[in-house]
Amino acid sequence: MLERLLGKRGGSSTGQGRKPSGKFPPRPITVTELQQLIPLRSLSEEELNAFALTQRTETYAPGSVLFERGETEAHVFYLLRGTVTMRLNDEQSYEVAAGTAKARFPLSSGEAHNTTAIARTDVEVIRVLAKVMRKNLKDQMEDDRLLDPNRWRAPKQLRNSQLFQAFCQNFLNEELTLPTLPDIALALRRAIEKEDIGVAEAAKIVQADASIAANLMHIANSPLYLAANPARTCLEAINRLGLRATCNLTLSLCMRNVFKSKDAFLCQKMRDSWQEGLHVAALAYVLAKDNHWHDPEEAFLAGLICNIGIIPFLTFADGFPQSYYQKEEVDAALPVIRGPIGYYILQKWGFPDELVEIPRRADVWHYDDDPELSLGDIVMLSRLHRYMETSRMNEVPPINSIPACNKLRNGSLSPEYSLQVLCDARTQVQEILRILR
Repeated sequence: MLERLLGKRGGSSTGQGRKPSGKFPPRPITVTELQQLIPLRSLSEEELNAFALTQRTETYAPGSVLFERGETEAHVFYLLRGTVTMRLNDEQSYEVAAGTAKARFPLSSGEAHNTTAIARTDVEVIRVLAKVMRKNLKDQMEDDRLLDPNRWRAPKQLRNSQLFQAFCQNFLNEELTLPTLPDIALALRRAIEKEDIGVAEAAKIVQADASIAANLMHIANSPLYLAANPARTCLEAINRLGLRATCNLTLSLCMRNVFKSKDAFLCQKMRDSWQEGLHVAALAYVLAKDNHWHDPEEAFLAGLICNIGIIPFLTFADGFPQSYYQKEEVDAALPVIRGPIGYYILQKWGFPDELVEIPRRADVWHYDDDPELSLGDIVMLSRLHRYMETSRMNEVPPINSIPACNKLRNGSLSPEYSLQVLCDARTQVQEILRILR
């Protein structure tokens, strides 16, 4: 694998635009540096050591063009020193400086570059063969790795955490208490999957829960559907929404009942996760509609289930002696277990494969297994948009550097496009949040 990882240098049409740096001489890369780079750091210790022994940095002078927008490149670049200007077009650009959170990610990824990278200062970079990095990401997603706690990338503070270690053992012993969906949601989904149900039969199932029936009518009469005449009955509402949308929206409405706890701290964590999921779901709905995705309600549900994996952990912590753990351990554990446990739950619930994959894919920013815009891409982009609205923006790569942004209908995802989508959708987002909050 390492021979393929290294690849061969050069081969880019912009090679003539690169000038050697007079400030930084090429040098060997260190394992410590590699361990800071995402997703390169997920390679095994042996692979990282071998890579460090055989790879040297490349250095370029100010004004050097590392790669150009639209160009196909076999490698990805990581910035180790200096500053690079990432030019979207003649009027738009942003900068990436070494040592910042953004520099931990590749400057660009995907089949073709979405920006032009120009050295603003003397820079030092390393290059890694892109197809091997993509294979490494897929390897991480294999079930035997994903569902083995011993292979999860847990921070040091969790290695001696009694709470986390007990949870992992409980999971391995298949003794976890998993959340359950109400019968109405399961009955409706199973009936629709069998394709032997009509609108009238769906209305009978939904009307068994007056709260859900009322909320579906509220949604059908909301600005999301822009109907001239209001739906006056549950039957009319389902007829307007459609069976598939009714099923996905019912599942979404039922999800609120999954987030509960007796402990005030854990209850707040549940509440925060639900609110976060609502924002991501609303953005997924908006992006899906803007890009003519065939089922925006499915995108909404996909955004909402991103965080489902934290529920068994918080439930487990709820029954664990509080004197045995610190609150910081809970905060450190949630990002570790969110993906694999979410995947596990949705498998147990019998969800379709595309939805089952969502929790574990949502934060794997450079994952790319489909040339067309996928449900996973929509959710990933929605999470990035959500981070743009919070203090977590520095935790993620520049939005134009990930493969998913190349698949949008206009072929790019500029800051202006993002802001325009959010602005146009503000009423819709607030309506969704108001109904499901």
